[in-house]
Amino acid sequence: MNDNEKKELFQKAITLHQDGNLHEADKIYMAVLSTDKNNFAANYLHGCILLDRDQLQESIKYLELAVKLQPDNFEVNNALGIAFKNLGNLSDSEKHFRKSILIDDKNYQAYFNCANVYADMLDFKSAIKYFELTLMHNKNFAEAKQRLGEVYQEMFKVDRNKEHLTKAISYFDSIFEDGLSFTVSSFHTSNTLISLGLSYLWLENIDKANEYFKKLNIQNNNDESYSKKYIEEHLSNKESMKTIITHEFEQLTHIDEDIDEIRNPKFTKEYYHELKKLYDKIKDNSFSESDVSNDTKIQMTKILYNKAPKIKSENLINEENDVSKLESQYLEKSPEVLVIDNFLTSEALHEIQKFCRNANIFKYPYTNGYVGAFLTKGLSNKFILKLSEDLRYTYSKIFKKMRLSQAWIYKYDSTKKGINIHADPAGINVNFWVTPNEGNLNPNNGGLKVWNKFPPKEWDFDEYNTDVEKMKKFLSENKSKELTIPYKENRAVIFNSKLFHSTDTFTFNDSYIHKRINITFLYE
Repeated sequence: MNDNEKKELFQKAITLHQDGNLHEADKIYMAVLSTDKNNFAANYLHGCILLDRDQLQESIKYLELAVKLQPDNFEVNNALGIAFKNLGNLSDSEKHFRKSILIDDKNYQAYFNCANVYADMLDFKSAIKYFELTLMHNKNFAEAKQRLGEVYQEMFKVDRNKEHLTKAISYFDSIFEDGLSFTVSSFHTSNTLISLGLSYLWLENIDKANEYFKKLNIQNNNDESYSKKYIEEHLSNKESMKTIITHEFEQLTHIDEDIDEIRNPKFTKEYYHELKKLYDKIKDNSFSESDVSNDTKIQMTKILYNKAPKIKSENLINEENDVSKLESQYLEKSPEVLVIDNFLTSEALHEIQKFCRNANIFKYPYTNGYVGAFLTKGLSNKFILKLSEDLRYTYSKIFKKMRLSQAWIYKYDSTKKGINIHADPAGINVNFWVTPNEGNLNPNNGGLKVWNKFPPKEWDFDEYNTDVEKMKKFLSENKSKELTIPYKENRAVIFNSKLFHSTDTFTFNDSYIHKRINITFLYE
């Protein structure tokens, strides 16, 4: 192959690459490398395609060949920095990003990439310096402002200095005030609204936190790209569709029967009748994915009713319990597990039960047939935020300076299983139950199992949260002890979130109003 032929071939490959036809482009790069293994462009571009495919070790192999051929090439050093960062090799990632900066000290992306490495290293001072350098070279790069705010949030988690949150909020606010848009696909204004909501919650400003979570819910409900992504993730397979349709129909039927005197739900007769047809097909086992029109799928993404529970008392937590004694029990136990009965005030319990029956926020299906609602996806409201704060104030010796980081509610299919063994990445887990006792057909189980073991420190998130067989093997080999806490209305279990735990086997009435419900707050 002469130089002109090689040039023409490369031009074709680059065109294919730019058009997204990576497979055909890569064939050409590999063909060139088969006759010219020291071709810089082929090594670099093949390495980039491997990087896109997340084949990190192979990618590094070709990119390192390329950087030997052209040590002062900005793009290949930057690509190597990304590959090493994704592999978790932060020191080599830093080295190549710093080299990129030396090559082109006006390129804002190089500073941004290096800053993210320092953030991963928990070197917050250096991260802030390099994010600020990013903005010095591109003041309108919204991603740097978002990440600066997030770094200040992380600093708050370390020393609880509220000035960090004030700085975080200033960066998040400036994204909206300056009318900036994100250009990197992994960033979205919804992340900024979540960041603002959490920052104000951690500053104990419930009203401002609620304001931003409301804006988030409105934005998501009106965002076509949000609906499209939801459909791709949750309405693309038969079992998930059956789970969502079943809950949606049963919930709207409950609302329509006017048992809770719900006013102005935003669903039409046409949508309800379409759900009924699909529900009937599920029940007689004739349902297929093609039965669901795209219009119906879009409608299922929408929150049709979401009125917050009423706040009827100064403290939503039942203060008639012996709080001091319960705190001592938690702090004296090893590992830390505490059971609290009569957890909420009776008024708060009634309000949250009504909310769980009627809030049309349970949009996230799981394999075992349960549906979830999450803090940043419709669950947040003034009641929930106040409840999270009342809890940490009331049991202040347990929660100390911790703040809410995540919350969810799960509703379970009474004919299926609950959540498998896992641990959560937080400090304290609060799991409380609100289904009326008459719905629980076996009061001796149905709650939570907690093991007295923590995951090994070297395990990553997938190992301690999703790899069930590995966790079972670890628990068996380490002769762990299992504590079973039966389900009971208005009972809470507070425990160290890193302890392995799972849903106990349960037998609940299969009616809509008696579905097993658990509410989880994570604090860190």
